[in-house]
Amino acid sequence: MNDMLSRIKDKFNLLQKRERKLLLLGFGLISISIVYLSVKPLFVLKEDLHEDLKASKADFLWMTNQIEVVLKLRNSCSSRNYKRGTSQDQITNLARRNLISVDSVTASQRKVNASLSGSDSNRFLDFYSQFSCAGYLIEKVEMKLSPDNIYNVDLMATEVEY
Repeated sequence: MNDMLSRIKDKFNLLQKRERKLLLLGFGLISISIVYLSVKPLFVLKEDLHEDLKASKADFLWMTNQIEVVLKLRNSCSSRNYKRGTSQDQITNLARRNLISVDSVTASQRKVNASLSGSDSNRFLDFYSQFSCAGYLIEKVEMKLSPDNIYNVDLMATEVEY
């Protein structure tokens, strides 16, 4: 290594003053170019990250403003409003829509008790979904199958606001 450096010094000393200045200037420009080319990607990366941060902040603000909408969607109800009339009217209408018979309905303050009957358990599942979307929290369901394949359901629910 020392041998190589001494040869380079010898060759450099053999050059004229003008050639040495030109060589040093070229070496300086190459050094500056290498530094610039190695640092430039860092600045580009910083700008990209800054833009990503801006976009993420905007997305976060948008999400923060959408909290109410998301809370309304948490039960996957459609935008239809099933709430028409009294609790008894709503249960009767939803039961008819799902081909279920209403045996009795009692409503007191925010509590609803209903006895229903029908021949298809899947229709009851649709009824429960629509009833929940109408603004009721189903607390208790007792389903019994009679010997003649009729489902008898006792339902207890509380009215809630979405």
